[in-house]
Amino acid sequence: MSVDSRRVRKVQEYIDTHYKEDLHLALLSDLVGMTDSAFSRFFRLRTGRSITEYITEIRLGHAARMLVDSTMGVSEICYECGFNNVSNFNRLFKRLKGRSPREFREVFKRHKSLF
Repeated sequence: MSVDSRRVRKVQEYIDTHYKEDLHLALLSDLVGMTDSAFSRFFRLRTGRSITEYITEIRLGHAARMLVDSTMGVSEICYECGFNNVSNFNRLFKRLKGRSPREFREVFKRHKSLF
């Protein structure tokens, strides 16, 4: 594994473990010994997405799983997954998943009950 791959993997593993927390660019770039701007370019080149997009995708993946596996409210899930604003969470969820969190849960329940 190359040094570049190890750097990306190290940051991804950190995000996967700490997605509920406030994740700042300075913290992530320090993990791999790079400046903020160099790290931002590096991460985008290696992954095809910005660090913000990656963090959002990880958080929304966890949120989708919680919508399916729990009875927690949407706002509880929002905060549990590291978002700090429910309307922003709803907007991002709908943009990436194609429907609002509430609709996502309802569609899953409907399809699940068909089997």
